[in-house]
Amino acid sequence: MKTMEVNRHSLFTRVVHWSIVITGIILGFTGLEIGGHYGIRFLGDNVTSTHVYVGLVFGVLWVMFTYYMLTKEWKWISLSRIIYSLKFLLAETRAWFGGPHIEDPRAYDPKKGEYVEKIVPTQVMVWWGYFVLAVIIGFTGLAMAFKDFFSWVFAIGDAIGPIFGAESGYAFVRAVHLLFMYLFATVMIVHIYAVIIFGVLKSMFTGKREEKIVE
Repeated sequence: MKTMEVNRHSLFTRVVHWSIVITGIILGFTGLEIGGHYGIRFLGDNVTSTHVYVGLVFGVLWVMFTYYMLTKEWKWISLSRIIYSLKFLLAETRAWFGGPHIEDPRAYDPKKGEYVEKIVPTQVMVWWGYFVLAVIIGFTGLAMAFKDFFSWVFAIGDAIGPIFGAESGYAFVRAVHLLFMYLFATVMIVHIYAVIIFGVLKSMFTGKREEKIVE
């Protein structure tokens, strides 16, 4: 199998990606401290304001990253590829339990100077999972930070919250925020595992990767 070094990630992508990682970790710890979970003590009296400010930065970074993905990488993460992504996941699962080996589809065409396939197909679902979770976390976070402006959100919470055992609209919104934070963390852990297994972690630091080429 012939390979060549390819510029996989731009400097913009790498800076924004790692900025999201750093701010996301800070949000996770400060959020758990605000909720009084697991005895975490991170910033004490400044934890709420820090959580809000870092959350706003996190949101701006996600807007930037989403704009980049939709304008520069849409070919690889488009909604039309979700079925393809699901089929690849099923094939991966069968291979994991002793089924036939599934070939890595990632490849680069040096003549055209472009990827034939840039991502492992399951990354399509990972991207959209991140996107949906980030939107819900961000929206509920903004609602709790700016209660007066988002009073209608808590009115909805008052209406449907009791179905789930919530004492108030605010309690319901806060529970949704916490739940989707846990889901975001779960996707992140799976993502970390996948990028190590599929050998792309280093490229998010250097921007370059040895890719299989087609002739």
